[in-house]
Amino acid sequence: MKADNLNEKTILIKELLNSGINVTPSLLDFLTSLDDPLKILKLIIKNVSFLPSFNSHLTVEVLQQISNKELHDALKKVLLKEVISQPIKEKKVQGESSARLTNSLNLKGDETLKPQGLKISAKEVQLKQQLDFQEDPLILNKSNEELPKAATKSKFKINLAEGSKSTIRFKPIAKDIESNFKILKDPTGKLYTNGDFEDFYNLTIDKFNKLRNLMRKRPEVLSANNINNILRLNNKVEVSVIGMVNQIRKTKNKNFFLTIEDLTGVINVIVRKDSENQENVKLTNRTLNDQMIYIEGTYNPGERSKRGVIYCNYISKIDIPKDYEPNKSSDPLSIALISDTHIGSKEFEEKLWNRFIKFLNGKIGNKNQRERAGRIKYIVINGDLVDGIGVYPKQKSDLIISDIYKQFEEATKVLSNIPEYIKIFYSSGNHEPVRNAIPRPAVPKKYSSDLINNGITCIGNPSLIQTHSVNTLVFHGDSLLDLNMLIPGLENNKPVETMKELLLCRHLAPIYGKKTQIAPTNKDWLVIDKIPDIFHTGHIHINDMGSYYNILLANSGCFQSQTEFMKSLGIKPTPGILSIVDLDNLRGTQLDLKSNV
Repeated sequence: MKADNLNEKTILIKELLNSGINVTPSLLDFLTSLDDPLKILKLIIKNVSFLPSFNSHLTVEVLQQISNKELHDALKKVLLKEVISQPIKEKKVQGESSARLTNSLNLKGDETLKPQGLKISAKEVQLKQQLDFQEDPLILNKSNEELPKAATKSKFKINLAEGSKSTIRFKPIAKDIESNFKILKDPTGKLYTNGDFEDFYNLTIDKFNKLRNLMRKRPEVLSANNINNILRLNNKVEVSVIGMVNQIRKTKNKNFFLTIEDLTGVINVIVRKDSENQENVKLTNRTLNDQMIYIEGTYNPGERSKRGVIYCNYISKIDIPKDYEPNKSSDPLSIALISDTHIGSKEFEEKLWNRFIKFLNGKIGNKNQRERAGRIKYIVINGDLVDGIGVYPKQKSDLIISDIYKQFEEATKVLSNIPEYIKIFYSSGNHEPVRNAIPRPAVPKKYSSDLINNGITCIGNPSLIQTHSVNTLVFHGDSLLDLNMLIPGLENNKPVETMKELLLCRHLAPIYGKKTQIAPTNKDWLVIDKIPDIFHTGHIHINDMGSYYNILLANSGCFQSQTEFMKSLGIKPTPGILSIVDLDNLRGTQLDLKSNV
């Protein structure tokens, strides 16, 4: 063996050992035959960790499952060289690894081998196409935004053209497992309000009490005092307090001046811009009115009847416990998260929807992709199933169905092609024929009766759904636009970052009085009192996925292309990207339906 080859193998073996991966000698021989084998091996190591079936043993089957294009091109180059360039009388294979790889790609020994320089036959072209990983299949993108294990970025491309026949039999595992779900929270039928002062007061008091109770679960806040007790102090002293932000602004010196209140009084707080205070400044800069905060600092009593002030040393919001352990299912099932189909709109992406239906029915995709489709047991439609009537100015020009009842008739028809074993939940959005203010009840039966008769569960917004022990918080996302306008650094094309802010302050519409309409009910349904395992929003029409302290976050995009109204808001939608979450491991996957449509 040549010294260079031996040295190369030593390097590859060391890289594999450091990664805890086993490999057979024959497969190692094959890897060393590649151009730049160390680079290719690093690509393999990077991608195998995303494969749920990988058990630290690198095999040909594992290589087949990896979807990295650069890796595929490297493997294809070596195999094509062997298939096309070897003499006819040469042995069928030169080694075990080459034989296994060639056979795994359905290449048959001598009938594919031709002397170098001969023209490639039609059959060989077909074989070459089998080696090619097409550019226009479905793509499964796993998000890289702080996801839990096995939920980081990866791609897998389906090598199956539209309309081609498959020999793979579709056996959906979800069909053989009984549905197991509960609606843990739904405002439908419980929203009572007269719109008078007492309703607004009761809403505010309920919000304050719920958020304060959540804050008091944090151990460091147990010593927090009431504001009225602090105001009685006559000397400079260290204090801590829980309060709701009443006002916030920057001073001439670039410090932050806040007033916070509880049920006993109002007090002033100053957050200085000192270099040692930057974390506090950063958090305060992303703080809005009506949010609950905890303050530690030095209280200076006021002089000559002036109100005292707390000079802040530490500020925090309620947040999610860093050690939160989400619930997981014992069954290998998945939930598909969609929203904003806008049936009835001229911009409804019917071709993308039909491709989604084919995927669910196992009519497109290779073995792995069909297995994934067969795991889907639940679908959540998070609002705006139909486009509605008169929702925004000049909407009529965007409609192909201008009757709300006929929109729901078409929606029933569109949803009827989803396999019967998949349970569908439908939550109301701002385009449905319900009140625009949140929380919203479910769509009334006079519109949704056909959907209900087809087994679809209609729920209000927000709602909390439990499926096989996993809790999914469903919120259409009306407040996301408000936060994106008010908090520096947030933007519409990154909705997951905005969703994190909602979890941080534990409220779905943390600021009152902006564009988000909030109904004055006697109970605040928008407090995130129970930590979800999955947090699902829509509304912005831009797909995004990430995680926050082990909570899977998904904004489900849309099935509608850009309307003139969206263009006026500067929103460039991402239609046809489906969010799928595996309930047994909370793996988040994004499936792009636009390819090969």
